[in-house]
Amino acid sequence: ALGSRERVPGEMRRLFGSKKEEPKAAAAPSLQEASAKIDLQVQSLEDKILQCDVEVKKLVAQGTNPTAKQRALQVLKRKKMYEQQRDQLLGTQFNVEQIAFHQEQAEITMAAAAAMKAGTEALKKQTQTINISTVDELVDDMAEITDEMNAIQEALAQQAGGVTDDADLAEEYAKMEEEMALMKLMESGSGLGAASSSAVPVGTEAVPGIPAAAVAALAGAEAS
Repeated sequence: ALGSRERVPGEMRRLFGSKKEEPKAAAAPSLQEASAKIDLQVQSLEDKILQCDVEVKKLVAQGTNPTAKQRALQVLKRKKMYEQQRDQLLGTQFNVEQIAFHQEQAEITMAAAAAMKAGTEALKKQTQTINISTVDELVDDMAEITDEMNAIQEALAQQAGGVTDDADLAEEYAKMEEEMALMKLMESGSGLGAASSSAVPVGTEAVPGIPAAAVAALAGAEAS
C-alpha cells in the first residue's frame, strides 16, 4: 500500500506534467540605456521626416495631377505623425535624463555623507585620546621655555663693561676728525705759509672744509 501511494504522485506528474517554473523577469534597463535607445528612435523619426519632405516635393512638382495631390496630402499626414512621435520621445528623453541627473546627485550626496560620518567618528576617537590637562601643561612648559630663552638672549646681547656714553663717542669722533684734517693739510703743503705771513694770525683764519681747531693745532706745530 505504501509503495502504491508513492507511485501515485509520479503517475500524476506524467499525466498532468510538473509545474513549470515562472520565467525570471528581465533586468530593467538603466537610465543611460533608456536614453540611448530613445535617441536612436528619435534619429530614425528624423530620417523619416526628411524622406517625407523629399516625397512631397516630388509630388507637388507633378502639378495639377489629382492623384499626386492626394498622395502628397497622405505623406504630409504621415510627416505630422512622425513629428508628434519625435516630440513625445524628446519629452520622454528629457525626463529620463533628469532622473539620471538626480540619481547621480543623490549618489554623490550619499558618498559625501558617508565620508563625513567616517571622518567625524575618526575625529572623536582621536579627541578621546587627548588629555586636556596634558595639553595645558605642555602649553605652560612651552611658555616657560620661551621666557627663559628670551632672558638668555637679552643677557648675551648686553655689552661688557656697561653702556658707552654718547658724549664720549662724540668726543672721540671729534678727535678723529681733527687728525684727519691735519693729515689733509700736511699732505697738501699749501695755504699755511701764506696764512703765517699775512696780517691775520695763524689759527684765526678759517680754511674751507677744515675744522678751525685743526688749523690752530697745525699752526702751533709750525711755530714751534
